Amino acid sequence: MATESFFEGPEKKLELVVTPDFPSLRGLGDRVWERVVAAAGAKVLSVLRSEHCDAYLLSESSLFVFDDWFVLITCGQTTLVDAVPEVLRSIPQESIAFLVYERKSEHFPEHQPTTFVEDARRLGDMLPGRVLCFGDEHGRCIQLFHTTRPYEPQRNDPTLEVLMHVIDEDVARQFAPARLPKDGSVAQCSGIDGILPGFTTSEHVFKPAGYSLNGVKGEEFYTCHVTPEETGSYVSFETNYDFRGQLGGLVESIVDLFRPRAFDVVTFLPKTRPDLAIEGYQLGDRVVHTVNGYQVSYFQYSIVPAVPRPTREISL
Repeated sequence: MATESFFEGPEKKLELVVTPDFPSLRGLGDRVWERVVAAAGAKVLSVLRSEHCDAYLLSESSLFVFDDWFVLITCGQTTLVDAVPEVLRSIPQESIAFLVYERKSEHFPEHQPTTFVEDARRLGDMLPGRVLCFGDEHGRCIQLFHTTRPYEPQRNDPTLEVLMHVIDEDVARQFAPARLPKDGSVAQCSGIDGILPGFTTSEHVFKPAGYSLNGVKGEEFYTCHVTPEETGSYVSFETNYDFRGQLGGLVESIVDLFRPRAFDVVTFLPKTRPDLAIEGYQLGDRVVHTVNGYQVSYFQYSIVPAVPRPTREISL
């Protein structure tokens, strides 16, 4: 995952839901998904299969395929938008109930092959949609394209993203260079698997540095990606675990593990706007947009600076 100078951890994400009359996406087979991943500029490293999901670990992040929807996440210098024409070879436009393309602001945008604006224009030529920005488009933000076809999400359909910048140096050393332990797994040794216990997981250690994890349980998934390089250290955690009523505790458990200087939280919830306060961090931007029945909330946090102790003069 790493280059000689830096690796771009912040991700691009494509999520697509098919109409009820479309056959199972899992039935398309591995070769279709390998072509989709290759079109984005990544490759499949391994597959973890469960009753409801095929979870692919990629050279740049992850792909989760369920019967009626999938989510493809890529990082680095991938061109995820290039995967959409390949998707349309197997899923015709009229069978797309909902599509959302999301792009996190990069640490090194000058090294990206495309901009979000260019990506959104290409998507708009293929599918009718609109563009939204969460946060400062010239700073930390999430930019999003979504289709405008009427769509009603299921009542129990949450998504949580925790996107962490400048992680604690001691934590980063566990993954740079990352090594598979003799006993157990990196997830166990680092504490990642304690965030959402009971999931079946697969992991990959990258050389010289970097780490990816996929977890599945029933119809739920989570994924964690660590970019530990000193220049642009970054961790992402995403899940569709039903966190309603426990959002604060779940986010705190993730943040406590990696101790970032700053982080963003994104939630997709049908008709719900959550509140979120994290001890030790101050809330900056908070943006909420309605996206096809979802309330999409964006929270931006930075660590509370230490207050210097006042100095006093001592007479000798």
